[in-house]
Amino acid sequence: MKKLHTFLIAFFVVIYSNIAVASFVAGEDYVVLDKPVKTVTGDKVEVRELFWYYCPHCFNVEPLVENYLKKLPESAKFIRQPAVFSDRWINGAIFYYVLEQLNEVDRLHGKLFDAIHLHKTPFTDNEDFINWLADHGVDKEKASNAFKSFSVRIKVNKSKLNTVKYKTSGVPVFVINGKYWVDSKHAGGEKRLFEVVDYLIQKEAQ
Repeated sequence: MKKLHTFLIAFFVVIYSNIAVASFVAGEDYVVLDKPVKTVTGDKVEVRELFWYYCPHCFNVEPLVENYLKKLPESAKFIRQPAVFSDRWINGAIFYYVLEQLNEVDRLHGKLFDAIHLHKTPFTDNEDFINWLADHGVDKEKASNAFKSFSVRIKVNKSKLNTVKYKTSGVPVFVINGKYWVDSKHAGGEKRLFEVVDYLIQKEAQ
């Protein structure tokens, strides 16, 4: 009887899993890239978020991203990439890579979203952002040097090229292993968005 009970549990787990898998459809719930983009995460499934600091949808989804990262599968690695669709988007990319150069992404990434969307902090030029960083405990000279660094310029240019490769038209978008991408529109809402991300991670980890 115990063996039968164990078998039935396993059977229904398989059935439930198949139903869950069948609920996500390529071309409807997520997009399959015609040409996969090379990943940088080795044997880990790459989960790449394309975002822009000035995007209200990115701001709204950021708390969900932070919550999701706490339970990211061990088979996956998360990467943020500021999208650059035009010159208007470049400042957002510079801000992110300056934070990265200063090792301040974990501490100030969310605060920068808040500064732009909640506090309406004007960042009209580099000096405004340097002053904001200084107000948050970053050495002003180090911040200034980060803005001038060759590394930041290279990463911004690379982001501009990479944004085109993913064939998206907006943000936030989550690209899984360089093969698929999903956004809230395709997933049917922000909550279901991360269910699709999990499904695609599982699909690639097999």
